[in-house]
Amino acid sequence: MQPQVASVLLIAYPLWDVACTLYDLRASRPAGSARTSQIVNALLGSAAALGIALTIFSKPAYSIAIFGAWAFGAGVLQLVAGLIRRKQLGGQWAMILSGAQSTAAGIAFVLGGLGGKLHTKDLGGYAIFGALYFMIGGILLSRKLSQAVVEQI
Repeated sequence: MQPQVASVLLIAYPLWDVACTLYDLRASRPAGSARTSQIVNALLGSAAALGIALTIFSKPAYSIAIFGAWAFGAGVLQLVAGLIRRKQLGGQWAMILSGAQSTAAGIAFVLGGLGGKLHTKDLGGYAIFGALYFMIGGILLSRKLSQAVVEQI
C-alpha cells in the first residue's frame, strides 16, 4: 500500500467511528451515561483524527501513538456502552469484545508507536477485526431494536 493512502486511511478510521457513533446516537437515542460515553467517544475520535493529520507526515511514530491513545479511549468507552446496553437490551457481546480488543490494541499501538516499532501497515489487523465486530454489533442491535418495536405493537 502506498504511504499516502495508508496515511489517509489512518486519519479516516477515527472519523468513520465518529460518523457511526453520531448515527448510533440518533438511531438508538441512549440516555444517561451511555449517551455521555458516546459523545465523549465522538469528541475523542475527532481530536485523534486532527492529531494524526498534524503528525502523520512529520512524526509518523507519534501518529501511531495518537491512534493508539484513541483506540484505547474508544475501547474503554465502547466497553462501558456495551455493558450498559447489556443490562438494558441483553447480548452486546460483539460490542463488549470489540471494546476489550480496542483497549488492549490501543496500549500496544501507543507503546509500539512511541518505541518506533509500529507503522501504519501494522494497523490492518486491528481495522479488519474492528470492522467485523462493528458489523456484527450493528446487525445484532438492529435485530434487538426491531424485536422491541414488534413487541410494542
